Amino acid sequence: MKEIVKTLTYFNRSFQSKEIFKVQEYIEEEFKKLNLKTRLEPIKTDFGTFYNVIASNSDEQEKIVVSAHYDTFRDYPGADDNASGIAGVIECARKLKDTSYPVEFVAFCLEEPPFYAEKEMGSFVYAKNIKEQNKTIAGAVVFEMIGYYSEYQQIPVELEGIIPTNKGDFIINVANKKSANFLNNLNLKANNLKSYNLVTNHQLASLSDNRSFWQFDYNAIMVTDTAFLRNPNYHTPNDTIDTLDFDKMEEVVNMIVRGIKNYFKG
Repeated sequence: MKEIVKTLTYFNRSFQSKEIFKVQEYIEEEFKKLNLKTRLEPIKTDFGTFYNVIASNSDEQEKIVVSAHYDTFRDYPGADDNASGIAGVIECARKLKDTSYPVEFVAFCLEEPPFYAEKEMGSFVYAKNIKEQNKTIAGAVVFEMIGYYSEYQQIPVELEGIIPTNKGDFIINVANKKSANFLNNLNLKANNLKSYNLVTNHQLASLSDNRSFWQFDYNAIMVTDTAFLRNPNYHTPNDTIDTLDFDKMEEVVNMIVRGIKNYFKG
């Protein structure tokens, strides 16, 4: 995963940079190396056409979607936000490519402003398209920053006691109330890393691509290190590869891989 993050942070992943298309091509090639059926999904905007990168290990309809966004805020390196998430998606793909568990792996473009919460948001386009095609999915796993761990952790007042620590040494899996059963059926447990499950409709829970799935009434969870509630480098030039903990990132990926297996085994 470190090599993936290194490559991603080398490029300018702002929607305003032509290098974002090199990133799209890089992710597409990484999926193809795994012999996954891969396609591009266009996102038409006033600034041009961008692409979600989609790969699948199965033709079955009711898949689990594993996803993250690859664009960055401004021209910042975005190691945690969200090269860490894309590395997680590709690593999940590597671990699940030859299994019988049906999964679709999606790298979204245009999650960051000015596209966040708009109809051009990559995850909105994806969720809208599958809804219009009457496709069902078991649910979506959205990686939103999974690589930063520290002594510091901010806990919103509403969540005090629910998250029983003030140390940023955990990963949290967040569902809305509709997605609670999906989260429970994954039975997510990390080894050598604290993990917490949270079911809430708190506004902080809908600040990533899981929002789009919820809008179209699909199950989705966000897997996150809590972003700006922990990481002081969020949306700054200091969000660099040397700040990430790759051992813990591997634990997060393994947790999700086991969770997908748990879900389909029942």
